[in-house]
Amino acid sequence: MTLDVRPFREVSNTAILDAIRNNATVDYQRRIPEATKGSVENTMNALVNYRPQMNEFIDSLVNLIGLQIFKNNTWTNPYAKFKRGMLEYGDTIEEIMTGLIQAKTYIPERDYLEKDIFGAEVPPVQASYHKVNRENYYKLTVKEPLLRRAFLSSNGLSSFIADLMSAPTSSDNWDEFLLMSQLFSEYYANDGFFKVNVGDIGALGSDGADARYFLRRVREMAGNLQFISQRYNAAGMPVSAQPDELELFITPEASGAIDVEALAAAFNIDKASMPTKINVIPKEHLNIPGAQAVLTTRDFFVVADQRIDVTSAVNPVGLHTNYFLHHWEVISASRFVPAILYTIESGDVINITAYTVASVSAVTAIDKDNAAATTFKRGEMYEVNATVTTSPAGGPNTGIRYELVGALHPATRITQSGAVLVSIGETATSLTVNAYATDSSNPQIKGTGSFALTGDIATLWPAEASPDADVDALREVTPDAIVKDNDTDTVVVPTVTGVQYKKDAVDVTNGSTHVITASTVFTAVARSGYELAPGATASWTVVP
Repeated sequence: MTLDVRPFREVSNTAILDAIRNNATVDYQRRIPEATKGSVENTMNALVNYRPQMNEFIDSLVNLIGLQIFKNNTWTNPYAKFKRGMLEYGDTIEEIMTGLIQAKTYIPERDYLEKDIFGAEVPPVQASYHKVNRENYYKLTVKEPLLRRAFLSSNGLSSFIADLMSAPTSSDNWDEFLLMSQLFSEYYANDGFFKVNVGDIGALGSDGADARYFLRRVREMAGNLQFISQRYNAAGMPVSAQPDELELFITPEASGAIDVEALAAAFNIDKASMPTKINVIPKEHLNIPGAQAVLTTRDFFVVADQRIDVTSAVNPVGLHTNYFLHHWEVISASRFVPAILYTIESGDVINITAYTVASVSAVTAIDKDNAAATTFKRGEMYEVNATVTTSPAGGPNTGIRYELVGALHPATRITQSGAVLVSIGETATSLTVNAYATDSSNPQIKGTGSFALTGDIATLWPAEASPDADVDALREVTPDAIVKDNDTDTVVVPTVTGVQYKKDAVDVTNGSTHVITASTVFTAVARSGYELAPGATASWTVVP
């Protein structure tokens, strides 16, 4: 197989010899004359006749010039742009991915104690460790007779250096490309890709419909990847990728079957930037049966050089010098990036299960000491809980809305995080907590808990107007009359503490408005903890 190496700009022998002389030892500079065009032959003679300087010259030629050619020729590996630079310290790259944390609700009335302030809540974290796994060297022999021939023409050294370094640099870059390409098949073998089914667009019999379908699936995935998801990466971590981060690796057969301009539009990029976003990979090197393309990000590759060095050994018998080009690096792939495989295989199916609310458990409570509570004491705070069961089990629709029933004091209330605050002035004898499933279409699905009240009732200033004249622990209240507005034929139900109004024997809400179209009977009854005052009017008949 013939590999094309970037043409090396020819430089005259004089320039190369002078460049080496300027960076050589004092002894070299003293003994080796400046290489003017007329004295190149003298320079060569001086090198040959004094062996230490000859060795120094060859070392400089390979190390100072040849190694630069090697470093500048990494373009021969088309995937070199995905490398992460030089690994300066150690032999391992640590890759860490942090997940999401759960939101919490702030409650002003709650005491936030040391567990909340100083307790640990560690987010989900995964780590991958990529170690140096390539330690190759390439042997290069420089024979003195070949070096002599390089001086026979004015630019002979330039050609000699280019020929000298083309074999190890091309070999190294080609091997690096093969290793990086092999990452795709290794990833596939470990079931790391999210698979999307497309037709065999690289086949000669494929038509425009196959190509358009492929482009549709590419654009579809480019849109989905903008949003955090755990579906599309091997580690199952919440990740996302913007369209300008995506890289498409596509076989030449598939690339030749589609409209490149349409493909560029799928990534929302123009033709000028397309070569940095679309990468051709031969089918034999992708090495995945039925694969058409891979969509991922540049961070898929965890590739970094640890050592690029040249060592040498002189063979005094063979009159040649052996050079060893060492290349050590990490070659690995990330589990934390989206990785989509477009293939003729069956695609992965995203199942969206329709969960329904099956039931809500009975409401339970705990006190401030985290002990179970079956009664509520006035002046205390409690936390109530209920559990939603879904069908099938494990559904996300487990939200709950709490309702407090039976409270007579305005300071007795419940928060939607389940905190119940019982006023020290609460006169009710019990409280009921209902828990409704917020994600249920059936409002009748609820859980209930009833809690008797204990503790003394405090009379807060100013004293309330409703006395307990007969000292029976029930406070007397007088209902306000039901009055109809004759202009609109409407009745506004009064709001009186301790009074429940009814319309035709059905409870109505205090402050509600009712249009009277037929003869209607309103009545008033005492709420829990109250009684109607003796002689109080408690029934009104209203006609239109």
